[in-house]
Amino acid sequence: MRSEKLTVLVGGYIGLLHSGGIVWDYIQYLLGFLEMGHDVYYLEDTMCYPVCCSTGDDSYSTIQRLKTIMEEFGVGDRWIYRDEVTKNIYGKSEEEYITICRKADILINVSWANVMRDEYLRIPVRILLDSDPMFTQIQIHTKQESLENASLYTHHFSFGENINSPDCLVPTSPFSWIVTRQPVCLDYWPIKESGDGKKPYTTVMNWNAGKPLEYDGREWGQKNLTFPIILDVPADAQRETFTMAVNKLCEDDHSRLTKAGWQIVLPDVVIGNHQRYQSFINDSKAEISVAKETYVKANTGWFSGRSACYLAAGRPVITQDTCWSRYYPAGNGLFSFVNKSEALDAVREISADWKHHSKSAREIAESFFDHRKVLGDMLKAI
Repeated sequence: MRSEKLTVLVGGYIGLLHSGGIVWDYIQYLLGFLEMGHDVYYLEDTMCYPVCCSTGDDSYSTIQRLKTIMEEFGVGDRWIYRDEVTKNIYGKSEEEYITICRKADILINVSWANVMRDEYLRIPVRILLDSDPMFTQIQIHTKQESLENASLYTHHFSFGENINSPDCLVPTSPFSWIVTRQPVCLDYWPIKESGDGKKPYTTVMNWNAGKPLEYDGREWGQKNLTFPIILDVPADAQRETFTMAVNKLCEDDHSRLTKAGWQIVLPDVVIGNHQRYQSFINDSKAEISVAKETYVKANTGWFSGRSACYLAAGRPVITQDTCWSRYYPAGNGLFSFVNKSEALDAVREISADWKHHSKSAREIAESFFDHRKVLGDMLKAI
């Protein structure tokens, strides 16, 4: 792709899904391209009702929340929201919206968030960015998502680092999936005070984000199926504390987790907006996390965008291997595991020399997730 100033539209779910982590997932594309000198706009056109108005009420609070978030990041003039409730466009006038679409060079639809309209189909480069490898391809393969819809894009990118390897079980498709990863704007993640001492090992998760998918005679599930691997780590890790921000727990699961030594906190309280999300990470000693069973079982090589933010904040990461360890350095600041013993060993390593692993974590973020590298590689690939 040519290197001069480009007009870029980035699609996401910031308005629709009220979560601090969601904000960081999408805003760093906008901030990253902007810092690189491009003319970039956030576009949300999902044709879905916001969570506040599932019964048909107005979506004013969602639009105001999105407006506030954009202003807090200094991009209050760079967002467009097409509202399914009122059928109106917010953030820009309809005339401005049409002008931006006409001059756009690239559309990046992250997580398949936006619908496709005629005005988007006229954009020369249209990128479908798969942040959910295996789930996305199963849905295409089984026609839960339209193959025709996916064919409307000129390029297909995926967070599945291992997606093009022979041992990856992602279904084949007519598309050539180009590997990418979460961009992190490092200036927004300065290393705060030490995460050593009494700060907890933390994780953020949906216990069960949906019913298992069926493909090739097998079921493909969520984190509730992989978490038992590290369930008992708190009991075996002396003098360390472990905190989990998790929702939708039944009473039995909540009891089982707390008995195993996990402190349960509510995501809406501790990570409900982007400031609290960042504070939660900064107030951690390190992250310890499993991956969705599907990512693991399919050898996708998926790596969490949240983990990338922990690394950027100088917080070491212990995370279940999905074959990502083939592509990132593991053992200093970043640790992979396939069983409890390996996870527990990583906890002991970090606790023994937190400063070393904090420094290494930041260095990994700088080498692999810096937005200039990630987004620069994306532009080179198209």
